[in-house]
Amino acid sequence: MHIHTADNLARQIHHTAALLFRETDQILFGQFGIGLAQYKILSVVKEHSYTKQLTIANTLGQTEASISRQIKLLQQAGMIVAIKNPDNRREHLITATTRGQNVTEAANKALSLYYDNFFKKLSTKQQKQLVALLRSTQ
Repeated sequence: MHIHTADNLARQIHHTAALLFRETDQILFGQFGIGLAQYKILSVVKEHSYTKQLTIANTLGQTEASISRQIKLLQQAGMIVAIKNPDNRREHLITATTRGQNVTEAANKALSLYYDNFFKKLSTKQQKQLVALLRSTQ
């Protein structure tokens, strides 16, 4: 049995993650006209309605500047709106429109189907072990 070096294992994990991200992006763009970055923002907004851009950035582990463009694109697509915070007029609160909520829910279903098919190659035991391993690294 070949024992993987840490470098080789890291490359395999990176390759698998890149494959998942690429496929996810293609599914989202092909079916819903949004990219993975926009989907992640919609997911946060769906969970935390009327939230600040800074909160979205922090939740995703990104800077405000890195998500600002995606928020503008989502606004132009009619998926989110930004309203002035009544408690702080310089701040905007982001919320999903009905269209944004519907796209997020449909995208969740499409991605769940893809991931189910992707991971069904692993046995139930292997899936549980993978989840346990990933949780232990957080």
